[in-house]
Amino acid sequence: MKKILAYKCYICGKLFDNERIAKSHNKYHAKKRLSNYLLSKGVTLDKINNKCCFHWQLTEIQKTITKDNCFEISYLQCCNKPAYRIVNISGTGEIEVWGIGSWSGGYASYVRLGCLENPRPLNELFKDNRVL
Repeated sequence: MKKILAYKCYICGKLFDNERIAKSHNKYHAKKRLSNYLLSKGVTLDKINNKCCFHWQLTEIQKTITKDNCFEISYLQCCNKPAYRIVNISGTGEIEVWGIGSWSGGYASYVRLGCLENPRPLNELFKDNRVL
């Protein structure tokens, strides 16, 4: 039998045999928590990008996006109205949207920044009454 040294993430329990990788993993959780906290408070993507060092290349319009915007993402939906909102940002800066854009119900997906080119105000969010 051999004794080993491991680093355990106190958030998810994942084990690491390398301290540098364990610290990097810990940063992932910290960025995820911070980015989603800021998102929930209505902070813009530009400020989230700066605080979390995601290195997103945002357009001027994308810099102003908050949780109170919605988007038409054609390859996810069957309607021509904005049906998706940002609901999560991963610790690596991946943006997840969720919405009800078709008859089959709600759907979530990670999307490219390019899908967030035309932010619409929340009052334009499409709601399919057949699903609700």
